[in-house]
Amino acid sequence: MPSLATRLLRSWATLLVASAALAVFAFPSLADALLYRRTELAAGQLWRLWTGHLVHFGWQHLAADLAVFLAAGIWLESITPRTARVFLALTPAAISGLLFLADPQLAFYGGLSGVAVGVLVLLALVQLRCDRASPRWFWPAVLALVVLKVGSEAFSAAPLVASFGPDIKVSTLAHLGGIACALLAWPLARREAMRIGSAR
Repeated sequence: MPSLATRLLRSWATLLVASAALAVFAFPSLADALLYRRTELAAGQLWRLWTGHLVHFGWQHLAADLAVFLAAGIWLESITPRTARVFLALTPAAISGLLFLADPQLAFYGGLSGVAVGVLVLLALVQLRCDRASPRWFWPAVLALVVLKVGSEAFSAAPLVASFGPDIKVSTLAHLGGIACALLAWPLARREAMRIGSAR
């Protein structure tokens, strides 16, 4: 099992995304140019498909997203580096595209939660087959908790962890998009993890 230092060295893409989110939070003037906004996307500002996920609505929102994203992302990238990096490059745009096509009433969106949920689900799916150190119930329990969280937020339209204020709601569709991306990436990630594991 790789040490924490080894995981961090291998996880540059995860750390890059997290650092970018921290930088955007530290300089709020950037948020307006980066946030997912439907009208600006329709006008051709396609970078917002990616950068909208870096914008957060308060420190609680940022902390909650980064806690999941960093823990799962560092672990995933250390065991399936190629798949994890492709996932981090494509999933934000895929989620934003889904929001644009399937939720025309959504005027704006921000946060890493959709990507973080996808990373966590992909990690759990890979580890179901590859992790022999954890108890057998651990990764199924992680997946069950994700389902419970997404389901409860879908019914309440309120986050379980962070507080955004009365004008901002949870986008269940973004979380479902992250899960869908994880399911699509699962075969590639599993093969890569098994190949790397057998080579050690």
